[in-house]
Amino acid sequence: MFTPSGLAELLIKRLQWISRPLLLNSKLPVNVWRHLILHAAVLIRLHPLGLQMYSPMQLTFGTLPNISHLRTFSCAVYIPIAPPQRTKMEPQRRLEIYIGFDSPSIIRYLEPLTRDTFKARFGDCIFDESLFPTLGNELS
Repeated sequence: MFTPSGLAELLIKRLQWISRPLLLNSKLPVNVWRHLILHAAVLIRLHPLGLQMYSPMQLTFGTLPNISHLRTFSCAVYIPIAPPQRTKMEPQRRLEIYIGFDSPSIIRYLEPLTRDTFKARFGDCIFDESLFPTLGNELS
């Protein structure tokens, strides 16, 4: 039987196992680790543990979890530009980096040039999960 501290250590280790490959694949700096840990925690809650057929969320709530809002970490997301900040002839959206979500309807994204994080509505965004932007002006 595991002690409470042993279970906590197992959870921390599991979070590291999930978040480390995500960070290496994302080409983002290490300072986005807090967003990675939150993303990994959600993945743990949605995925069945060990030999079980049900995820922790499914065991808790009794229904299948909704995963329609999940996107690939660090993929490109096009955020709409507010009308006062653009004209009719300028681009309507700007390229940002998806770094997680607060709720199924609110996402977090990273501005590549300033490295600041912001929030946007999920329904207003367009995701490109085949494109993984890097920080700065350069796209990979």
